Amino acid sequence: MSFAIPSALHLVKPKAGPRVPRPAPTRWGLLALAALSLAGASPAPLRAQVPVGPPADTRCLMLPLDPARRAREATLVVEAQVRDAQSFWDAGHRRLFTRHRLRVFSLLKGQPADTTGLLLLTEGGRLELDQQVLTNTLQLRPGQQGIFFLTAAPWPGLPAAGHLLTPLGSAQGFIEENSVDGTAAEPFRAYPALDAGFYQMLAVLTGQARRVLLARPALAARPVAARGALAPVVAGLSPLSLPAGAGAVLTISGSGFGSSRGVGFVEFRNADDGGATRVPARVADYLTWSDNLIRVRVPSAAGGGRPAGSGTVRVTTTDQLVADSPVPLTVVYALTNVESTTGNLLQRPNHVALNGAGGLSFQFGPNFGAAPQAAWQRALASWRCQTGMNWDGAAGSTNTIADDELNVVAFDQGAQLPTLVLGRTTSYYLGCYAPNGEVIFYVKEVDMQFDDAAGFQFGPALAVSPQLDFETVAVHELGHAQQLGHLILPGAVMHYAVARGQNTRQLSAASDVAGGRQVLRVRSFRNLGCGSAPLLPAPLTALSADYATGAGTTLRWTTRDECFLSSFAVERSAADNDTTAWQRLGTVAARPPTAQYSFVDAQAPAGLHYYRLRLLRPDGSLDNAAPLLVSSAGSGVTLFPNPVAGGVLQVQYPGGAAGTAVLFRIYDALGRLCRAQTLPTASGLGVLSVGVAGLQPGLYVLRWLDSQGATGSQKFVRE
Repeated sequence: MSFAIPSALHLVKPKAGPRVPRPAPTRWGLLALAALSLAGASPAPLRAQVPVGPPADTRCLMLPLDPARRAREATLVVEAQVRDAQSFWDAGHRRLFTRHRLRVFSLLKGQPADTTGLLLLTEGGRLELDQQVLTNTLQLRPGQQGIFFLTAAPWPGLPAAGHLLTPLGSAQGFIEENSVDGTAAEPFRAYPALDAGFYQMLAVLTGQARRVLLARPALAARPVAARGALAPVVAGLSPLSLPAGAGAVLTISGSGFGSSRGVGFVEFRNADDGGATRVPARVADYLTWSDNLIRVRVPSAAGGGRPAGSGTVRVTTTDQLVADSPVPLTVVYALTNVESTTGNLLQRPNHVALNGAGGLSFQFGPNFGAAPQAAWQRALASWRCQTGMNWDGAAGSTNTIADDELNVVAFDQGAQLPTLVLGRTTSYYLGCYAPNGEVIFYVKEVDMQFDDAAGFQFGPALAVSPQLDFETVAVHELGHAQQLGHLILPGAVMHYAVARGQNTRQLSAASDVAGGRQVLRVRSFRNLGCGSAPLLPAPLTALSADYATGAGTTLRWTTRDECFLSSFAVERSAADNDTTAWQRLGTVAARPPTAQYSFVDAQAPAGLHYYRLRLLRPDGSLDNAAPLLVSSAGSGVTLFPNPVAGGVLQVQYPGGAAGTAVLFRIYDALGRLCRAQTLPTASGLGVLSVGVAGLQPGLYVLRWLDSQGATGSQKFVRE
């Protein structure tokens, strides 16, 4: 989140129609007029810089960067297009950066040495199976174009560090141009036209007349509406309330959309700027496009990773005719989506257990004092108790923000954050291969950093203007850590903006809680086949199941700081090695605040069975811990069925740490190698399927070697 000192209003070019009173020129506007007058230019063509949102709003912990200051402090200002993106590690392999080459169209300040391959650097990136995404930080994609306000990259130890540039103020150092409608926008301002007035305004700020080097091909090639084409009409939306990034499908009814999409598209309001601009759906999001019906998924990673927000929906046909919906769409929550390096996979990342208590532990840096820690712990408790997110926090030993397996919360030291960024959250993702070959991205680490010079109110007293309430900020940033995006939904914690003196410390049940639970229940509380063990629903801190001959199966679990919990239910799979049907064995009452529990299934049948612990919440909902596999044969390697008649031999295998794989080799009775197969394993006891189709009947030996060095062999018979 961020917050805004009132943005400057600028002179608006009059439009035809009734005269509308306009505000008196501000200091910036008067300076611009004076500069134009001294230059002998007419001030009439000056276009508006329209402030985005109410004056007292924030944009995810960004203060508005004054245009005059930005132009003054930038060493180079260019109008350019992003040609490509290449991510790389820093020298310590702790941080990802992305190097972009720019094609420069025009110069507005300074003179670059290379106008065809000017290098620009941004923080974060995607490299193979590693990703780092920072809030309040510019993310660029090939094809984007606009005005870049550049300064020397401040990060030491990078390749060609002395020649690399970065946008001043990160996201606020880029005015993005919209090649479709000829407008432009940045986090706090929107520009209605890319006309002479727009460039004249920039020239006043930079003190250098614009020098055109190349034509802008994207703008020059704008499609023209076909003659005689009927204007489209959007009659309605269904449903009127949907989440973004969850695969939810919006149906748009109307007429004149065209028989096929062609180069047409659907746009949603941009939740990152309160709807001042729009974001298009991704190509893969379109399911149906006909003359009177469009079905499209509501995205949370559209247009450079920006989420769809509440507001009217716009349809642009292949003839470039436009229609807006008569009613707004409400986006109730937005789930973070991660895109693969190749761009062909978009996925909701899941959380995994990263500590010894089934969750994630934050470490407060030494410069993060008692008051901010207390506010942070209150914010953490809100998510933990209402969504079941398994978090805790304690004092740590470092303020460093890096990929180091430490989830650090700290203040910055000096100018580590970009200009006028008061704080940000970094999510570190890692991909791994599940047994079915699918790449699964999970959250491997989260860091948060705040400006040590910001005027926060740490509470517990409520903030009053002009203070910014730190608990409100913390609960919002923890929403990003839980993998939720911005909303245009006043009253929700994940609303894109907060005013000075605003205290929004309570989660919205319909949006924040619902979205947080969806992140956890659909993916994070489940074993997806790779990565670390699944997250345990809070307040659980441990869960195990053991079989003993004559005693049956015993489940044991522990809790800490119990909240929003009524009781536990223990269930067993209805059939061997199956998780599709369950039978209830009993319930156990909660014993807050902290307790150790056990439940004995004295009638446990022989063979392989799954057990499931369910947490009953006071609102009647249930959270399920990932099922545990229990074998009456113990926890070692077991083959079944043996003899095997079908094409698959099942192997009960005790998985190790994240990323473990096991190589199986099958030998015949003469010691000849018949087959080899490598399979990934998840943590804990699991069942792997080894193919034996095509083997002749007889005696065989299965040998195994996993990536942790464990080896062994067992005989089996192929019927």
